[in-house]
Amino acid sequence: MILLLAGTTESKEIAKKLKENFIISVATDYGYESFKRVFPNTIKANFDEESLAEFIKKKKITKIIDATHPFAFKISQTAKRVALKMKIEYKERKRKLEASTTYKKALFFSSKEDIFDFLRCNCKRIFFTIGSKRIDMFKEFFDNSIFRILPYENSIKHLRNLGINPKNIIAMEGLFSKNFNIAIIEEFDIDCIVTKNSGREGGLNNKIEAAKDKNIYILILQPDFFSD
Repeated sequence: MILLLAGTTESKEIAKKLKENFIISVATDYGYESFKRVFPNTIKANFDEESLAEFIKKKKITKIIDATHPFAFKISQTAKRVALKMKIEYKERKRKLEASTTYKKALFFSSKEDIFDFLRCNCKRIFFTIGSKRIDMFKEFFDNSIFRILPYENSIKHLRNLGINPKNIIAMEGLFSKNFNIAIIEEFDIDCIVTKNSGREGGLNNKIEAAKDKNIYILILQPDFFSD
């Protein structure tokens, strides 16, 4: 039995190609709803080492395929350690991220201090597309920002509890085209996009192209930005 740690579009394609019996595990309500429609053998779980080890024993798991998002550090490290201890195969199938871009105003950041300094000096109207979970670290920029998040009650509630004005929240499910991103940039007079390095499959290229079309900055957060 294979345990597929999922959560990205690509992990659905991986699941479709598996010939052995498998169980899909996702960590969010959004992921569960999305995967359950296609794969009835989907569960929602937030494993720690103990619960993952127990699950592996109970379900007789012989192999873990890690197709989680590149920013999902915790579960990946947990899965690696447990697989090693239990002497089962661990295979990583995370999406490839963008290493560089020719657009001169596309900048990559791993340091919180560096991006905060850049935002303070260069950006008047910011478009955040990093989700809702870690947005609180950008609190000092809330008053001059627009936030695009998934259309889920908990995500919207989280932003509202942080004091973010409803008129500054766009709750929609992507992926989003270059032209749609341009429309938001124009509508809200955006001069800077902050996004995760989500790779081509996560819509990063469309954001870069939109930023390039409007000649604005796009600040791309690397996976280690959220590693602490």
